[in-house]
Amino acid sequence: MVLKKKILGLCVFFASVFGFSQEKLIPKVDERVEAVSIVFRLAGAEEYSRNENKKYAEDIRTYFESFKNSEIIEFIKENRNQNGLGYDAVMSMATHISFEKNKFKLITEKENTLDKRWAKVDIKKFVSLLNEFYKKTNFQNFFNNHAEDYAKAEKEYQKVVLSDFNQNWYPKFYGKTPNEEYKIILGFGNGGGNYGIKVNPKNGKTIVNAIVGVWDFDENGEAKFDKNEFQTLLIHEFNHSFVNYILEMKDYQAQLENSAEKIYKLVEKDMKSQAYGNWETMINESLVRASVIRYMIDNNYSQKEINEEILIQRGRKFLWIKELVDLLGNYEQNRQKYPTLESFYPEIIAFYKNLEPNLKTLIDKQPKVVSVSPDIWDKEDVDASITEITVNFSTKLSSERMNVKIGKLGMEHFPLKQSLGFENENKSIKFKVELKPNTEYEFVLGNRFRDLAGFPLEETTIKFKTK
Repeated sequence: MVLKKKILGLCVFFASVFGFSQEKLIPKVDERVEAVSIVFRLAGAEEYSRNENKKYAEDIRTYFESFKNSEIIEFIKENRNQNGLGYDAVMSMATHISFEKNKFKLITEKENTLDKRWAKVDIKKFVSLLNEFYKKTNFQNFFNNHAEDYAKAEKEYQKVVLSDFNQNWYPKFYGKTPNEEYKIILGFGNGGGNYGIKVNPKNGKTIVNAIVGVWDFDENGEAKFDKNEFQTLLIHEFNHSFVNYILEMKDYQAQLENSAEKIYKLVEKDMKSQAYGNWETMINESLVRASVIRYMIDNNYSQKEINEEILIQRGRKFLWIKELVDLLGNYEQNRQKYPTLESFYPEIIAFYKNLEPNLKTLIDKQPKVVSVSPDIWDKEDVDASITEITVNFSTKLSSERMNVKIGKLGMEHFPLKQSLGFENENKSIKFKVELKPNTEYEFVLGNRFRDLAGFPLEETTIKFKTK
């Protein structure tokens, strides 16, 4: 799973220049995904309530306003609180149901792959309530009313993202011809969520769904796709089907557990903020992300683009990403010895065992916010007449970029009006501020600030209150 700018699927059959299938890879908006996304939006799930597509969000609000107290909405609220239903668990359900003759039905699987967060939920009741909601709201009418918007998005994605997508790379890199059926689902109601979900139908091939959130729209509500961002997302999501299963082979989990748990504890806060709740997910995400960069190297992305992707991943606390990319380079250069990634996995285990005792040193290298002048950080008696503040860092930062964000309190509590630039040999940055008496303020210094070696600033929230 990836949480990018907006949270870090597409309904398609994977084309097969490289043996995925003989059908062309075609992105589709999927009625199952839209229906499930919308009921979770109505239930208040923040990750499904983003409003980048203002027109679509308003259409949802208007069309479904009178149904916001439907039984399924209350069912979701209750089970979301009790069982943590959110993010990829939601999309797991959306892709584990079929939709035929205007009715949703649970897919019978050879092996249950529905997200474990549904284990204590009455899923038959959920599907029944979803069918009731679909019928009462005439959901098909809403879906059909947006058919033109969906079609434009599908066409744009095909043109921008898939036109030079190298499917041949996968079997060549992983040494494994996939037997799965691959689908790309454009999630209009997903906000920034991107998920890789696997389903094992009892009769048929395993289906790997890349669910890609659509978040960039023009003033007319038409979807836009930046190739550099969305192509790497697609590479990422399909990488999961070649990576995740290996950790479950042999005794690899047992071999990794001790070192990986210690690594995870050092970066736990940042991993959990991206919905990576355990060390196994962190290990798989690391390898998937490093493999994306190997794809970029192998497919002639510019060095600038490759370097930027490394910086982005370091910013997400995968501080060891460059070293892991280099390790996979050794794998690619020694394919006679390592014909598959599976055969190379013991080297990956050794990598993490070596990383564990050195990671704290790597973390200590990260630039940090050390103080704010005047001393306002976490104070509740700040003078509202202050017009400038200076943030001081532990080391010199690159002046190529800044990354300041609005905090959880919102724009009305954001005090910064202008950057006055770096000072003190780039170890400080000054801002102009406008403050009101008796007001809380908050801003976030993000991890796109970098030091001269490219390591990201440890993201820091500055809060204070005026007297």
